[in-house]
Amino acid sequence: LFKASIRRDGSSRFGKNERFGVFPAFSAGWVISQESFLKENPVLTYLKLKGSWGKLGNAEIGNFASRQLYKPNPYNLKSGLTFDQAGNDNLTWEKSTQTDVGFEIGFLNKISIEADYYQKDTDGLLFEVPLPLSSGESTINKNIGKIRSNGFEFTLNTKNIENENFKWNTSFNITTNKSKVKSLPNDNTDIIRSYNINRVGEYISSFYLVEYAGVDPENGDALFVKNTIKADGSIDKSTTNDYSEAKRVITGNPFPTLMSGLTNTITYKGIDFSFTFQGEWGASIYNSAGIYQSTAADYFDNQTLDQLNRWQKPGDITNVPQARFEGANGTQESTRYLDKSDFVRLRNITLGYSLPKKAVNDMGMSNVRFYVTAVNLITFTNYKGNDPEARRDDNNAIGQDFYSAPPAKTIAMGVNINF
Repeated sequence: LFKASIRRDGSSRFGKNERFGVFPAFSAGWVISQESFLKENPVLTYLKLKGSWGKLGNAEIGNFASRQLYKPNPYNLKSGLTFDQAGNDNLTWEKSTQTDVGFEIGFLNKISIEADYYQKDTDGLLFEVPLPLSSGESTINKNIGKIRSNGFEFTLNTKNIENENFKWNTSFNITTNKSKVKSLPNDNTDIIRSYNINRVGEYISSFYLVEYAGVDPENGDALFVKNTIKADGSIDKSTTNDYSEAKRVITGNPFPTLMSGLTNTITYKGIDFSFTFQGEWGASIYNSAGIYQSTAADYFDNQTLDQLNRWQKPGDITNVPQARFEGANGTQESTRYLDKSDFVRLRNITLGYSLPKKAVNDMGMSNVRFYVTAVNLITFTNYKGNDPEARRDDNNAIGQDFYSAPPAKTIAMGVNINF
């Protein structure tokens, strides 16, 4: 099996010098089980080797991103214009090159396995690069650096039971992913934005925070790890109650490195039952509302329950500093508000019943099915916030939870009628 394609795309979102991109792709496969030496094999019923390579362009940066823009700014009843966006005539496509190799194998027409390895290199990332404030604007849209994502994908499908009245099928998949920065502009200079950093050799948009070290049991002061460089080149891991003495370090990855799903589908005569579990591991989530919700009396939003465990007297062993009215005791931005977002969720569960065909046909219909279904019914997680999938509605706030609404938990009942 062979397939090839090539396309040339243009977008007015990009600079006048670089609006077009060329994106080729090809793939090949060999269904070995169709060859004469395997065609009649009763055990190995399917075997395929496959591979592909291709380029893809990304233009998702919004309209007018390359233009130099101005906005009205009247003053003293006189009209005027203010500089609003730095232009870039060379802004162009973010280009991704992906290679996939893998195989599919089946046994006894009941078990099928699909395994793949992928590597995706993305060059010229579309990114808002910080500018000196003296330029008149804080950022400019540019193509910068290169990242590499790679991992394995594995899928197992089984027909556990299959007869006239009862069927039970299972599907299991697992995916790994690592996305790391390979190069950056300006001699690989770090790019830092709020709580995240892009640094060569590290996960893309890694969390970059001061490391919280708990509470001094003698006086209730919040402690932080210094993480400064000593004269001999080693890292000072001692603690301090002076936040300004602590340096930021890379402390987590906002994206999962392992994802998995499990689906079971069971039918018995007119009854059907299915459920899907989904899980993610390896990601961290930063509660940027923590400085308002867990504040030891700095602010007065509804407080998290951990404030009941605050330090109150010498000798108390706790991770929550002493409450001090507007005292900024441990409420600065740090890993105190960073948490793992690992979870397993019952994503969907459905129970249905279809009326017998004869009864339905007598009523002039072809099918009648009653069902009840639930979405996001149960979640297993150690995340202390509202939900491990809740994220801030801001594309620039990567991996952050800020009073974010969790996915809706929905239970629905209904009937499907076909004529």
